[in-house]
Amino acid sequence: MLVQVFFTSVGCICHLADLTIKAGMETLPVDIDQLFVDIFYFFFHSSKRKQQFADNWRSFFTSEPDTILKHCTTRWLSLLRCVDRYLSHYDGLKSYFLSYDESESSKVQSIVERLENPLTKPLLLFLSFILPSMDRFNRLFKKSTENTTCQLYNEMSRLVRLYASNVLKADVIIASTDNLSTLNLARESHLDDENLGIGDDTWTFVAELESECDTKPFYTAGRMFYVATIRKMLKKFPFGDSLLKDLGIINPELVSSYSVSTVIKLGKRFPQVGLSDTHSLDKLREEFMDFSLSPADHPPMEKYISADKTLKPRAGAFWWEVSKLKTLDGEERFPYLIEAYGWAAIHPCV
Repeated sequence: MLVQVFFTSVGCICHLADLTIKAGMETLPVDIDQLFVDIFYFFFHSSKRKQQFADNWRSFFTSEPDTILKHCTTRWLSLLRCVDRYLSHYDGLKSYFLSYDESESSKVQSIVERLENPLTKPLLLFLSFILPSMDRFNRLFKKSTENTTCQLYNEMSRLVRLYASNVLKADVIIASTDNLSTLNLARESHLDDENLGIGDDTWTFVAELESECDTKPFYTAGRMFYVATIRKMLKKFPFGDSLLKDLGIINPELVSSYSVSTVIKLGKRFPQVGLSDTHSLDKLREEFMDFSLSPADHPPMEKYISADKTLKPRAGAFWWEVSKLKTLDGEERFPYLIEAYGWAAIHPCV
């Protein structure tokens, strides 16, 4: 991690998250990304093909088919939408391509081979189960009207543990405590096939599939996806610098879980704020302890509910109210603490 005087470089967290999913997708035995692209462009320039597909669809369903979505592999939120859309049209698409007049063409044959592959549909169901948590993570940090830096470390850790819980035994995850880099991803640490996290719809479909073909390759694919994704998260996510973890101290819901040493570290980390001298650090310590030991004087957190319920309470609004607290003689009660927290709240991580 590159640390400059006025900002900390951690990379675009949404881009990093997207790279972790790409790492998992590359391990799948079916190229799902390319399947979406091939199907879209097959219909894209042909009104005739679109009409033929619609006519074929109506012979099986009473509803009208939805638009075939274009999957853009460079757009973070594209994959889940396409997975769900193509999954809902899977049987109709398969029927159409199997009956297509030019079924001998290599393009159609390539699409048919992938649609007939017994692993394709369960893999789509699996992705539909696991991608929403990554989608939420991306949306959380992609666009927010409120500062989310204080939430980044906890959300990264939560995402890693969530994915790990679908493939690793609980005691393996617990043993890593707060040092996720020690996660043991070896096969002996994995859950049995029947306990893998793949989603209820996937389980139902795979159970029906067992009478038709060997489902072992599917379970292997799921394991490889999880391991590759988790490994990429641990490599790419900025866990290395303690700053992101320390910035969680400005989250009002978490501040009581931090020790005074954290706020002292923040004061020393940014000397340009003017809080790294002995006097300022002593005042920081005094004010932090005063704040921590007087919860009755804190602004009520329920007043600072964010528009995005996952970001409550709003750190900036909360600390603004704290800054208004006065001593009996009318002086600011927490000037040094507010200065430190204010810098932490606006400190750019890019």
